[in-house]
Amino acid sequence: MKLICPVCRKALKQNGREAVCENGHHFDYAKSGYLNLLMKQSKVHGDDAAMVKARTGFLNSGAYAFLKEHLTALSREFRPQVIADLGCGEGYYTAALEAEEKYGFDMSKDALKHAAKHDRSTAYCVASIFHLPMPDSSCDFVLTCFAPAACVEIERILKPGGVFVFVTPGKKHLFELKELLYETPYENKVTPLNMALPLIRTDEIRQPFDCSGEDLMNLFMMTPYAWRTAESGKEKLRRTLQMRILAEFVVRVYQKPF
Repeated sequence: MKLICPVCRKALKQNGREAVCENGHHFDYAKSGYLNLLMKQSKVHGDDAAMVKARTGFLNSGAYAFLKEHLTALSREFRPQVIADLGCGEGYYTAALEAEEKYGFDMSKDALKHAAKHDRSTAYCVASIFHLPMPDSSCDFVLTCFAPAACVEIERILKPGGVFVFVTPGKKHLFELKELLYETPYENKVTPLNMALPLIRTDEIRQPFDCSGEDLMNLFMMTPYAWRTAESGKEKLRRTLQMRILAEFVVRVYQKPF
């Protein structure tokens, strides 16, 4: 196990239902299997149970399976020993990655409860991606998918030659949904990432999917549109039986110099 104590930065070892460091700091494993590495006084943030249910329901439809397959292929290409997924959520992408050791970090206990129950190949932890409980130069492959890039921490935990894979929405991602919801739909901005690691590759992948009924509402609920949309737009969505929507992603790969 490559986890370290968030208090004193010493190595953690599992002892029954706890992880303990040499200085006696204790952290609990939940019944579902994830490890809570937040300090006792910390307020847990992250997605609630309703958001987790919506996203899980939509992802199970297979609409984003092509992105999962692309990320799995990248893990096979670079053949990492240790992977860290920062902002892993329910573990939909994490579970498919291939490595000897995998770690998933998120602030949502509800998301990690689902992840740990359904994926025993990964060690899931409640922790901030901006204060990672991992040693320096401990990972070969770091993934951040639809979450902020914790650049300083990523550069710290990557081994020389290790890669960082950063996934963001493409310009036209879910544009048809925006056309339905908003009078003036907008394209997503794809902005350069301010980090020291060299960018070695950019893949733009896209695929349309048909969406209807519960899947359509789940998609809406897992996006920022759910709290930005006026009631008139929500009513349009409720009346919509089916839509064909474009999923478009930008997958950037950065590599730490040897």
